[in-house]
This record gives sequence, structure tokens and C-alpha cells, in this order.
Amino acid sequence: MPPYANLLDETSFPPWEKLPWDTSCPELGILPWLIVESYKGCLSDTHWCFLAEIQECNGIKFFRYRTVVKDDKDKVMFVSFYPDSYEGFDWKKLKKGHTLAIMYAMQHRFLDGTSGVRVEDMDDVHVFPISLRDFKGLGTEMKKYLAETEGGRWKCHGCDESKPSHQMSRCGKCKLDCQAKGWNERDHKQHCKVIRDPNFMALMKLDFSEYEGPFSFQRT
Repeated sequence: MPPYANLLDETSFPPWEKLPWDTSCPELGILPWLIVESYKGCLSDTHWCFLAEIQECNGIKFFRYRTVVKDDKDKVMFVSFYPDSYEGFDWKKLKKGHTLAIMYAMQHRFLDGTSGVRVEDMDDVHVFPISLRDFKGLGTEMKKYLAETEGGRWKCHGCDESKPSHQMSRCGKCKLDCQAKGWNERDHKQHCKVIRDPNFMALMKLDFSEYEGPFSFQRT
């Protein structure tokens, strides 16, 4: 199992053009919008996660939340939410500039002729308070400053020196000067908020090559 997922891998994190159509899953039959739990993983025995940056969210329209997002190929599409209940999810987090992560996303044709992603299960969705570009860059940094590959030693995010993990702060800095450098020069203040999110670490540690059941985000 790889220590951390590769956010640049288009098999695990496909852009819009590589997402499957929901009608391509035979288990969904002619009514692909029905809530069918088995759709997760029915196209392959692996996980995948669609990442896009929120461009616009105007709240509820026609009794549904609908937001406009853009992937890293600059493709713009809608994401519409059809949960059984709107409770339990913090809809205020759907803000412009934040990254929306959707597990097992599929391309869907809406009745008005537009295309996008239809979300039934809110446990498949999480919002990270960071731009898509910075989110993917953070994933690259996670692999660079990986503790597990150095026998419990961490590479400082400020000076790049490798030291025992007990000498490091929670944010991966070995001293205050390094913390100041990371916050002021490398945007680590914003990154720390994302890294401390248990859903980020769960996603990064998910083995996308093995499917033993659907992955769900925790409600925070």
C-alpha cells in the first residue's frame, strides 16, 4: 500500500472528461438517478474521487442545492445535491474558491439538458477550505515530507532537515523560526487547517488500488 495517495494521478482523481457516465453501470438500469448503493465500485474494483474548485453557490434553488465547479482542466459543470435530508451537512462550507471532493462521481445528464454530477449520498462529499491548485500542491508536499518513509523521522517543512518525530511540532516544524518561515513563505498556515482535517488524512491514506467497500467522509 502506498503511504499517501497521489492527487495528480488521473486514475484515482480523474478530471471531468474521464468520469464514467452514470448510465454506463448496468446495475442502475434505465433509471440511473435511483439511489442504488451498489453503484459505488460497480464500474471497477477501485476507488476514485473527483476534485473540483467551487466557482459559484447560490444556496437552494428549486428545493435543491446546486453549485458550479471547475476541474483542473478548466472544465466547468454543475453539481446538484439530492440527499434524503439536508441536515448533518454544513452547506455554508460550499464557498467560492474551496475544493469540493466527491467520491465515485459520475457524469449525469440533467432534465434541463445540462451535464454535471448528481450527488445522492452526502457522505460521498467533503469541502476543503483551499483552492484546487493548492490542494493538489499540498498532496505533493505530503509525499515529500513523508514521515513513514524515514523510519519515524520527519523532514522539517521549514529547513528541510530530517529529525526524530518527537522533536517536531504538530505542523511538522522543528523550531519557531521554521514555523514562521513555513507560515510566511509557504502558506502553511492555510495548509495546517486542511491537514488537521481527519477527512484529508483519511483520503490521503486510502488505498485506491484495493476496493473492500465504499469510502465515506466523516461529518465534521
